[in-house]
Amino acid sequence: MPEEIPVATSYHFARRLSRRSGSNFYRSFWLLPRPKREAMCALYAFARITDDLGDCNEPAAIRGRWLEWWRQTTAINLISDSSHSKIILPEGPVGEEPAWASQLYQQAREILPALRHTSAQYKIPSRYLLEIIDGVLADQQKTRFETYEQLEHYCYLVASAVGLACLHIWEFEEPLPLESAVDCGLAFQLTNVLRDVVEDAKRGRIYLPRQHYEQHGLCEDDILTLRRDNRLRCLLQDEILRAKRLFDSGWKIWDSIHPDGQPIFSMMWRTYRRLLTRIEEDPTRIAVCRITLSPSDRIGLVSQHFWPPSFRRLPVPPLEVTAPLRGNAQAEVNHR
Repeated sequence: MPEEIPVATSYHFARRLSRRSGSNFYRSFWLLPRPKREAMCALYAFARITDDLGDCNEPAAIRGRWLEWWRQTTAINLISDSSHSKIILPEGPVGEEPAWASQLYQQAREILPALRHTSAQYKIPSRYLLEIIDGVLADQQKTRFETYEQLEHYCYLVASAVGLACLHIWEFEEPLPLESAVDCGLAFQLTNVLRDVVEDAKRGRIYLPRQHYEQHGLCEDDILTLRRDNRLRCLLQDEILRAKRLFDSGWKIWDSIHPDGQPIFSMMWRTYRRLLTRIEEDPTRIAVCRITLSPSDRIGLVSQHFWPPSFRRLPVPPLEVTAPLRGNAQAEVNHR
């Protein structure tokens, strides 16, 4: 039997995997105190392994079976309240062991002690972690969405569940406005959907709901091969308005978040909201290029959040939040 990996070593593996990803999300962890930063690395490493498993080159049926194995393995090891109990690795799908299976077994041994410790320390409901896997499983099974409600459920699994797990690490005061916390994840993911319409189409996927694009006289082929016309513009403007409302709702969790977690939440909210603004400036441009934040956008957001005096001067709520959320008492921007 392989030697059991200590929790401290497991956190080291999680840090290494997170750092290797090169994600801007990983860099934002440095806004947190070290224990919470370590916990975010464990959560990120878990999500990274899950995403990589869903994106591998195996046929969808094999990916799905190994994701089910990963879900079962995660569930079994989260049941124990003790961070010292052994990691249990069930047998994988019989006769279908791809070349990367041994690496997955090793990653499970390396990451799960830290994930289990994080889950117990910050009281993360295990269902949020299992829903992250469910979101990747859903991607193996569904490439079209008939209604907005179907898209909303998918966005909950791949984004809101992650956000809810993060909130437990950042910590918050009860009662947390749960609907707003869910809406925040929906806003982030809907922004991703709008940005990635062309890239998703190249993979044979359409995330925009059929009920929405058909209302504007578009068909499936129009989404798979975008043309910059008024029908597309009107569709995207409707989706942008929907996302803006979700962003407004999502900001309502601000007052509940522990001060430790407010900088990273603010940076993530403002980053995605800025991206939505860039899409809104010329919606149909998504048909010809992938819209991203400019270097000056990124540098500005980093300097505003990593330099405490600048962070304290940021308007709360942000200027993008619409007037109804501000209320009469906040007709002028408040500063902390």
